[in-house]
Amino acid sequence: MEIATRKLENGLHFKNPPIIEAVIAISVLPLPDSVIERFQASADELKAAGYRQPEPITQHQFEFRIENGVPSTDSIQSPIGLKFVSEDNLHATQFNRGAFVFSRLGKYDCWEQFRNEARKLWEIYLRMSGGAQAVGLGVRYINKVFIPSGADPDDYVRVSPEFPKSISPVISEMFMRIGVPIDEPVGKFVHTQALLPPEREGLATLLLDNDFQFPVSEKAGPSQIWEMLESVREIKDRYFVELTTDKLRETFNA
Repeated sequence: MEIATRKLENGLHFKNPPIIEAVIAISVLPLPDSVIERFQASADELKAAGYRQPEPITQHQFEFRIENGVPSTDSIQSPIGLKFVSEDNLHATQFNRGAFVFSRLGKYDCWEQFRNEARKLWEIYLRMSGGAQAVGLGVRYINKVFIPSGADPDDYVRVSPEFPKSISPVISEMFMRIGVPIDEPVGKFVHTQALLPPEREGLATLLLDNDFQFPVSEKAGPSQIWEMLESVREIKDRYFVELTTDKLRETFNA
């Protein structure tokens, strides 16, 4: 699959965007366990910004052993960070030992609002972590779209499973994941499609998950990360246009 290189002016804007979750994630070099206490100390600052008290994020490890022919298992639970959710339930952020993650949960407004809220929280994360070193950047948009049941998927999406004519074209279950490189900036694009249970009569529910991942140079400063994000904005819009048809996108402005 080759994505065209044409650029979009001023980004994509829809009256009813199909986005159910948008994510900006910045992975960092592993931070010490003690950083979680510093993240906890930011609770008041995040409360002032409209976020509730944090919830702990833990990592679970399971160990299976056989001693003298007797099997046994151990479970180890260790804290890795905190999760903050906004009072209006529209935003969530994770302050982890290995990453900063920000999500817009439905009711997507626009790129500028999404980016600005993420940057505000990233600056708190960066300060409380003592200057974490970014090593990776990810932008992910999870979309839920509806197409008429029984319609030709090619009329709505440009990537879909194809079967020989001798096999029934009716698809009752589907999960497809494709990864392709991105040349500039160097990175990777992962596209996932899944057929979800029907939600509306006469319409099939399709998940379109577009995940963009990029390494970050050790020489990159905090401001350069956000400059890079601006280039990713254009990329994610362009890929969405190339992977969908005009007919599908028209439904987002209904």
